Amino acid sequence: MEKIFYFDLVITVVLFIFYFLAKKNIFFKKVLIIIYFLTMFSYLGWRIFYTLPLNGLINSIFGILLLIAEIGGFLLSIIFYILFFKKNKKEKPVLNKLSGHYPTIDVYIATYNEDEMILKRSIVAAKKLRYPEKDKVNVYVLDDGSRENVKILAARLGALYIKRENHEHAKAGNLNNALQYTDGELIVTLDADMVVRTDFLERTIGYFADLNIGFIQSPQTFFNNDPYQFNLFSGDNIGNDQDFFMRNIEEQKDRFNATMYIGSNAVFRRKALEDIGGFSTGVITEDMATGMLIQSKGWQTRYVNENLASGLAPETFGDLIKQRDRWARGNIQVARKWNPLRIKGLNAIQKVIYLDGIHYWISSIYKMIYLLAPIAFLLFGFYSLNASFQGILFFWFPSFLSSQLAFNIVSEGRLTVLLTNIYETAMAPYISYAVISEGVFKAKNKFVVTRKGLNFKKPYYNLKLAAPILVLLALSVISLVKILLISNSVLSFNQPMNTIYINLFWIIYNLFALILASFIPFERPRFRKAERFATNKNIQVFSIDGHRICTGLITNWNEIGANIIVDKDIKIDKNIVLDIENHKISAQISRLFPLNEKKINLGLEFKNLSNKEYAYIITQTYALDSNKHVDPVYESNIWKIIPAFIKGYR
Repeated sequence: MEKIFYFDLVITVVLFIFYFLAKKNIFFKKVLIIIYFLTMFSYLGWRIFYTLPLNGLINSIFGILLLIAEIGGFLLSIIFYILFFKKNKKEKPVLNKLSGHYPTIDVYIATYNEDEMILKRSIVAAKKLRYPEKDKVNVYVLDDGSRENVKILAARLGALYIKRENHEHAKAGNLNNALQYTDGELIVTLDADMVVRTDFLERTIGYFADLNIGFIQSPQTFFNNDPYQFNLFSGDNIGNDQDFFMRNIEEQKDRFNATMYIGSNAVFRRKALEDIGGFSTGVITEDMATGMLIQSKGWQTRYVNENLASGLAPETFGDLIKQRDRWARGNIQVARKWNPLRIKGLNAIQKVIYLDGIHYWISSIYKMIYLLAPIAFLLFGFYSLNASFQGILFFWFPSFLSSQLAFNIVSEGRLTVLLTNIYETAMAPYISYAVISEGVFKAKNKFVVTRKGLNFKKPYYNLKLAAPILVLLALSVISLVKILLISNSVLSFNQPMNTIYINLFWIIYNLFALILASFIPFERPRFRKAERFATNKNIQVFSIDGHRICTGLITNWNEIGANIIVDKDIKIDKNIVLDIENHKISAQISRLFPLNEKKINLGLEFKNLSNKEYAYIITQTYALDSNKHVDPVYESNIWKIIPAFIKGYR
């Protein structure tokens, strides 16, 4: 036993040395990945040949299920590290690559039931897109809700309006309908809440100088906090849970011409869409299928990893679940209708990458097995692992530590294994149900648009959605209490102590994620109708009759209002006019509170914005050039979540 402890100590030191070296040198990152593979092969060999419980049918079933989950997780990690083994160094063309021939462009903004305020800023931003030949850009509002107010809004903002009477095939059908009435060489697809930066076309159209490019995809980023960030008071500590996929995984898939179309923020060559008969229908994730089929026709695709358009992340845990439920079911539907392994035209690595994307959703079942296995042992005595403590230290510990360090170095701090564990734990009951119901029972769920632009004033706990997590949490706590009682000889437990120690660690690891996951359904109030953007613009303040009152500073703003700082001893009427970079904007003071002895904060509501003033605010907030806009991607610090949550909850 002493030798094993020394062995683990040496392994730990070596792994951490490679970890710190890998931060500065890509060679050591590759070494760390190779060490992970070697330790995992060793661990799984031990698991297969020496640890399966064969004493009883139920034990055997539990043991095989756990082993399948571990092998499945390892297969996912193999593809993951193949993607990240080398950096993507493909050329990033600029607009002048087109040599003066600028293609015609149709910008599609697909809408169904989104609030007019959300849709308005998306249309205005699209109309403000810069392009050398502006007359070649047409902005279309594709209204699948047949709403007269949207038709009027589009006309007022200078956009073209297309509605359809037949609402089959949801969003894909809406896009295909528009293809009949437009003729642009290139087509930009945008969701109704996605606001493009003014330089979107300048940063993307240059790729189409290569006549083999079928589509390009840019990331979906978000200007609001998702439910993980918001409900855990951790917007400053963790990134959006989609950031790593959008900014890292998609970038690396680009190496293999396997960039996934994600439904918005993309530009298509019309000819590529015509080659596959338009946007794919018959599944609720038409975007994934569309991109895959275009690649199968031999078209090249690229990923433009720049923050070129942002929208609204789901604002409640319930909406997040509905969105991920749709994605999970859609992937299973794609696998059934267009199995990547059977699609002609895809090369081997493309097939594997798309199959891996489908497999990812099945891994929610693996997570449920990991959560239930120690509970089944500690409460009911069902074995899923017949291992000695020495074996765990010798085989499992090196693979566990190397997996943590390899993942952290590859993710560049944007995501960690522990944070991923929280995300997967929170979603596991719902996604595993979606996968089983769709894969086994072929549930007939329809496409559901994610709600956007919610605001409510009272907090509430969504007990119905929290129930599966709370049940798992309660069972885990009971299991832990039982172990503690055993250690004090209050209860008898006819199991080897080594096995109990293994499950003790396991249950504590699960509890960490379950406790945090149980707080995510606690919905905090969302008071604002629109997100505020930080700024530091100097302003002049005038009375409504044109008299200059003072100067000030805007600290945050949106199209609804702003917060400004002015001198404390200034007398200001309730109604004022702001001069912001020669734009005159009428406002009304809604609140006033001191900042310090010399300055005060004024909360403002804008009044009667003209189209020009509104467009100016949109271009300075949501649609600011990508090279000027603060990129929302940052390092995640999981250890700050708990103190941030405690502080925020108080």
